[in-house]
Amino acid sequence: MLRSTASLLMKSIPQKAMTNPIFTLQAPKITLTKVEQNICNLLNDYTDSYNREHQNKSEPLTLRITGGWVRDKLLGQGSHDLDIAINVMSGEQFATGLNEYLQEHHAKYGAKPHNIHKIDKNPEKSKHLETATTKLFGIEVDFVNLRSEKYTELSRIPKVCFGTPEEDALRRDATLNALFYNIQEGEVEDFTRRGLRDLKDGVLRTPLPAKQTFLDDPLRVLRLIRFASRFNFAIDPEVMAEMGDPQINSAFNSKISRERVGVEMEKILVGPTPLLALQLIQKAHLDNVIFFWHNDKSVVEYNEKNCQDMEKINHVYNDNILNSHLQSFIELYPMFLEKLPVLREKIGQSPSFQQNFILSATLTPLANLQIIGNPKKKVNNLLSITESIVKEGLKLSKNDAVIIAKTVDSVSSYQEIAFRFTDRSQIQKSEIGLFLRNFNGTWETVHFTSLLDLFLKLPKSDPKKIESLFQNYNAFYSYIFDNNLSSCHELKPIVDGKQMAKLLQMKPGPWLGKINNEAIRWQFDNPEGTDAELIAHLKALLPNYL
Repeated sequence: MLRSTASLLMKSIPQKAMTNPIFTLQAPKITLTKVEQNICNLLNDYTDSYNREHQNKSEPLTLRITGGWVRDKLLGQGSHDLDIAINVMSGEQFATGLNEYLQEHHAKYGAKPHNIHKIDKNPEKSKHLETATTKLFGIEVDFVNLRSEKYTELSRIPKVCFGTPEEDALRRDATLNALFYNIQEGEVEDFTRRGLRDLKDGVLRTPLPAKQTFLDDPLRVLRLIRFASRFNFAIDPEVMAEMGDPQINSAFNSKISRERVGVEMEKILVGPTPLLALQLIQKAHLDNVIFFWHNDKSVVEYNEKNCQDMEKINHVYNDNILNSHLQSFIELYPMFLEKLPVLREKIGQSPSFQQNFILSATLTPLANLQIIGNPKKKVNNLLSITESIVKEGLKLSKNDAVIIAKTVDSVSSYQEIAFRFTDRSQIQKSEIGLFLRNFNGTWETVHFTSLLDLFLKLPKSDPKKIESLFQNYNAFYSYIFDNNLSSCHELKPIVDGKQMAKLLQMKPGPWLGKINNEAIRWQFDNPEGTDAELIAHLKALLPNYL
């Protein structure tokens, strides 16, 4: 089990003894920013006004900030994720009343009311209660009532109703995400009786029994993994054991939309420690459902019957090929990264590069395998399975899907080019340049992915081979930059198409595109060449393209 190095900032926060039995620790005080204080002052004033006018109500209006904001404030981190839970009315009802109050008193607060945006219930997108959103002092604030949820075994869509603060806390994914900040009291509330302790210890634990929590909503597994990765927290051993339950694996695949998986995975992959999350995914054997290749059951069934590569694809998933690769990748990645300062720098500079490199490195066992992407098409319907995993399975952008698929499917060809480069007489600059142009500026992703692929396959008991591999790749990397090939996809012919057709005394046609490629090839090998020299070279080649 990964051990936490969680911050103990809470020790340094002034503490106040609490007498309420819901607290098992002395709850630390939260220091509000000026904007947060303005928001809380306004909410308190409106709450007081409402309660004076509704003294006959059985329960006074009480407001609580929930979840991530409380956690992050206690960890000493800033947060703009203000979710306000309301005990006696819906979010829209409260926001409407607050807006009317602010219209009358905006001069007092120096803030004008904003439009209220209502987000309706949408169970198919796992939105189980309506939420009202408005802006207060420049910050977006969400309002929703406290709720309880009851799930069935067959559905991820719960029966939702108004709930108590304790019921609302217990339905959450982790105790440290179930902390509330009572705005009127200015104090932290821990209805699970474990949240403050777990936050201090850096432990992720479910409020209710883990299996029940995960079967109710399997995405909570991935959310806990994301929080472990984000904060370098440990997952409680009993909770971790339940994550690997085959029943959870099956429920994950049947109850969770790919959009929800994609949201969590994108946050993980651009976060500070994606490898920690991948390690937890691998240990829980969730790789087969996280990195599944399509979200449409009919497309999956069609491929099971008609896809030529399906036996190989199923072998990668069902026989632990992907899982074993992931384990090796995770174990050896720190050593790999240590040898490549330039890779560490690129990852530090670009979260999108980190995401695409990590995903490419993860999915190399699926290189050059294809699915039938659109069963309705009878021709040209094949799609790289890697592209489908990224676009349909993880719901990332089409551009990312294309980059990652091109990377994974080009690993072996890049390795061949890099190997041939070790004997400079065996390869010309133009061949390297034309090859790199295929990646449209993203060649560094495949450079490091192909190097990692070879590194994982080499015996670690032979340091000389490892050192030789890195020397060859580093030399190739330097050559690309030293010879101005790093942006070779931007290279244009020094004579444009119209001029070329005129100088060659030809009408434009299909031949022109092929001649353009030959012009680029010549320019790679003759960077100081002139227009006249290029045209003379192309005239000699022209008969081959007519």
